[in-house]
Amino acid sequence: MKAPETWQSKIRHLFSNSTVAGPLAVLIVIFILFSIFVPKFLSFRSLSGIINAATLTGALTIGITLLMIAGEFDLSVGSLMAIGGYIYGGLCMAGQPALGLILGLLVPALLGSLNGVILVWTGIPSFIVTLGNKYFFRGMLWVLTAGTMLQTVDRIPMYNLFNGRLDILNKLFSDANFRTSLLWLLLLVVIFQILLVRTRFGNHVFAVGGNAGASLGQGVNVRRTKILSFAISGFMAGVTGILLFSQYYTVRVASGDGMDLSAIAAAVVGGTLITGGAGSIWGALVGALIISTLRTGVVLMNIPFIPADNFEAIVGVTIVLAAIFNTYLRQRR
Repeated sequence: MKAPETWQSKIRHLFSNSTVAGPLAVLIVIFILFSIFVPKFLSFRSLSGIINAATLTGALTIGITLLMIAGEFDLSVGSLMAIGGYIYGGLCMAGQPALGLILGLLVPALLGSLNGVILVWTGIPSFIVTLGNKYFFRGMLWVLTAGTMLQTVDRIPMYNLFNGRLDILNKLFSDANFRTSLLWLLLLVVIFQILLVRTRFGNHVFAVGGNAGASLGQGVNVRRTKILSFAISGFMAGVTGILLFSQYYTVRVASGDGMDLSAIAAAVVGGTLITGGAGSIWGALVGALIISTLRTGVVLMNIPFIPADNFEAIVGVTIVLAAIFNTYLRQRR
């Protein structure tokens, strides 16, 4: 007879076979440590701030995660985010919020698919393609807008739809400031998780990221899968731009600069393998929460040698450590 599993072996089995268990454990540990050593960290004001900040990174990370599972990168999402924000904000200010919403999503999606088309036609690595287009897209935005910052003081209903106050929660918790963007993020996470694990396209994404050559031999349209993955990444950058403008009522040409790093970090921390073929959208959400929690904790700790505006150093270390941890878990599998 097979000996019954001990609780230690069950835990090892869970961490070895789940892409979410490890990141979730990390989030819990970080949360506990900050709760002990950082004053006011457990206030509802602080917690709602962590969640609100995670909505922007989280929305962008959804697209990045799906693309990384397919074995590719997109360093242009920050620029596409700014483009989406400008289109949406400009048309909202012109009295056409519905058109702004449609084009704010469609244009970044088309530009994202352009990254994919260049990749599959030329064979140039996605790192190079999207790095070049990152600067090209932002440069074109600068030319079209003359570098003008888009800002408004009007509060149209569309803004409240994407970033209004969640009074149901805010009335329950003192000083809380939960926003409707949280609901949109959770909805998008559910939709894309289902797309990834319950559809043929999702199966193709995993297959292409795991072994593109073998996938092609099994009849998977590798080129189409990659282009669609880039389009989804661009689409989610547009979503992030819309959430950004709805939250701050302003967007600049430089908006989103550095967000690509945070999104990649959140994806890796959330259990997505840099080499492709493994990951989850739920893990992306946990990764975004980890990044946001680290940022808030570092700011509240007021560490002299890690100022708040140098948080990228923490993100860089987090990426390396997460990559090492994910590689270890993959070897255990």
